[in-house]
Amino acid sequence: MIQFLTTQKNSIFMNTAVITTGGLGTRMLTFTKSNPKTMLPVYTKSNDSSKTPMFKPLIEYIFENLYDYGFRRFCFIVGSKTKSVISNHMEPESEFIKLLQSRNLPEDKRFINALLKLYTKVKNCEIKWITQDKPSGFGDALLGAKNFVKKETFLLHAGDTYFPDYQFLKKFISIHEKSENISGSILVKKMNQLKGYGIAQTKKQKGENIVINLEEKPIKPKSNQAILPLYVFKPEIFTALKNTNKGYNKELQVTDAIMTLVENEKKILSYNYGKSKWFDIGRPSHYFTALTYSYKQSLD
Repeated sequence: MIQFLTTQKNSIFMNTAVITTGGLGTRMLTFTKSNPKTMLPVYTKSNDSSKTPMFKPLIEYIFENLYDYGFRRFCFIVGSKTKSVISNHMEPESEFIKLLQSRNLPEDKRFINALLKLYTKVKNCEIKWITQDKPSGFGDALLGAKNFVKKETFLLHAGDTYFPDYQFLKKFISIHEKSENISGSILVKKMNQLKGYGIAQTKKQKGENIVINLEEKPIKPKSNQAILPLYVFKPEIFTALKNTNKGYNKELQVTDAIMTLVENEKKILSYNYGKSKWFDIGRPSHYFTALTYSYKQSLD
């Protein structure tokens, strides 16, 4: 019998996460013809004394980090052609563990332990797979999670975003949960190169950073605050999405739906990510930079 390893729970209040991984990933062809870009691997620290870096798909890395911060309900928005690739990887597979054990090779032990930890986390969670048949924007992908989220406040995490360190997450969520009459929170980072990013304008009010305007990839940004693709929302975001027209690239954008909430006098907070590193792996050059950085981090 395969013994699954126990894991320690975190005491965070929020436990529902939506992870989007249904885009075509055309900038990463030909790999993404039959594989989601979220299956591209990054390096992580070894789970034993060998100090040899581990190689894990980004989607596994994201899932495990969110699990370690207390999330137990996960909704994955996947593409119709790539769902099986991700779900097969995440699904516990005792026969593969037995195969590795039968080889009786010392170097296999750390892989066995890593997989057993992953499988234990998967077994401890409620996981829902939602298929997005045709990519029609980040907002359209999020709409697919409505029935799963129900009345829960939840975290939205783009699956192609690599955060080397999730220590910021607890404070980000804590600020949201302590605020009164709040509809959502966004993560922002002050940047010099703003092309290709959603942009937020904020004001200080009673000690909180209140969002007053957002634009999706504007030609002339009105601030230097780029929106990173990680958010906290109450379920009213789904009503806002339904009442928001398609915008940039003729797709339904989360940024525009947040602006719908703002225009209806709903409170949206912003949290400054600071100087910490993060990476969008959606382009080959960006992925190479992320991979190189993750390798250096895994050796520290």
